Amino acid sequence: MSKKALGIGIIGTGWVAGAHADNFKQIPGCHIVAVSSRKRTRALEFICQKELADAAGYDRVADLLKHDGLDIVVICTPHPNHPAETIAAARAGKHIVIEKPVAMNRRDLQKMVSEVKKAKVKTSVCFELRWIGLFKNIKAMMDQGLIGNVFYGECSYFHGVGPWYGQYGWNIKKRMAGDALLSCGCHALDGLIWLMNSRVVEVSAISNTSRKNPLKYEYDPNSVMICKLANGAIGKVATSIECRQPYLFPVLLQGDKGTIWNDQLSTIDWPGLHKDNWARIPTDLPDSGNVADHPYLGQLEYFVDCIRKNRRPHNDLANSAHVHEVIFAVNESIRTGKAVKVKKTAGT
Repeated sequence: MSKKALGIGIIGTGWVAGAHADNFKQIPGCHIVAVSSRKRTRALEFICQKELADAAGYDRVADLLKHDGLDIVVICTPHPNHPAETIAAARAGKHIVIEKPVAMNRRDLQKMVSEVKKAKVKTSVCFELRWIGLFKNIKAMMDQGLIGNVFYGECSYFHGVGPWYGQYGWNIKKRMAGDALLSCGCHALDGLIWLMNSRVVEVSAISNTSRKNPLKYEYDPNSVMICKLANGAIGKVATSIECRQPYLFPVLLQGDKGTIWNDQLSTIDWPGLHKDNWARIPTDLPDSGNVADHPYLGQLEYFVDCIRKNRRPHNDLANSAHVHEVIFAVNESIRTGKAVKVKKTAGT
């Protein structure tokens, strides 16, 4: 196992970039060596704000990628930039952390997968909820067979993104955000696939915008998808980013021996559990849209460990491509009004 100190470069200086900087600073053997922004002054302000005394500031990604001692690149820019930056980092031989969504169309996704595979670098896509306490508990309960064979799963994302939220200005634009699932709901879709431990094979979906569209979205900010999974189960993912309510991320999994409902469990394997009551298991829940509350630390520690031990991350680009392929199928279903088979990205 390599003990070499790992140099970290961050592309972007927004809210999410700040969360990545704060978390990488907590990981032994990692050192932030470079930051880039469209304006070098912003990179230098970020370096000062985050007390990254030894980091260099750049206004061109190409220059950051040439920085001596750079090992990992963290892509925290707006959605349309992710493909080109990922490809550039892969060609430079750097390991890559990619904020979601990684791509907004199948063509770019395929190019990214191809270049990363060719470069033989490791990647980590920011589906960080895989490291939240709730998801870790659910995976453990599923591994123990506490709800038996799962036949239905549901994860949804309800979080109003309006003028009160930092990304609102660009999130309402179709060319920047894409759609409700790419922008936000992909966390729920990844959660469904991760917790059900099965790929999606077919989807049907509809979407809408509230009648007066008070938040001025250029695309439908509300959608619901039902799907068939390869293991025979069925599932549902609903998304609303124009809702007016507290952040809500409901998780429901039903099996032939019991049910998991967020942090609550009902199972016939516990004979003393009252049939009319849930067992509540205290844990961290996905109940905040604040990136400072997201479990990035677990994701990044795991990625560093994979690099040091030369292991493939379960949330790498090739695996995460499936989530995006499902979203592309959802958009086709919304457009055509028909059920759509999910395609497989070549090379995954």
